[in-house]
Amino acid sequence: MLRNKIKIEADEALKSGDSKKVGALRYLISIIDKKGLTMPPDSMTEKDELAVLQKELKNKQEAREMFAKAGRADLVAEQDYEIEILKKYLPEAMSESELEKIVDEVMQTETIFGNIMRGVSQKVAGRVDGGVIAQIVKSKLA
Repeated sequence: MLRNKIKIEADEALKSGDSKKVGALRYLISIIDKKGLTMPPDSMTEKDELAVLQKELKNKQEAREMFAKAGRADLVAEQDYEIEILKKYLPEAMSESELEKIVDEVMQTETIFGNIMRGVSQKVAGRVDGGVIAQIVKSKLA
């Protein structure tokens, strides 16, 4: 599971004296643990962990944008560092052409926006942001 992999890397970073990396990795472990507390014991899957990390990536990207607008280069650099660490644990993003093929496949059997979104989301399993999926589906329905 991802939590164990992150924990191992945090231990290695601690041994090497990289306190900045240790802090970022421990934070990731804590948000995964926090989500785990809201679920029945031992029911958290790797898919759940991925969802937590994807949400955190989105939060960090939004924070980065706000810091950039405020002219806080120091905080932008910090967010960039944490985003890079976070991306190491997420699956490779899907290209737009691959996503369009999946949308076309789902649209052969579904015609309602919500059903199309659900079908595509299940097939891409967190490799694409929901906003990007919605944009493509809306353009194809129009």
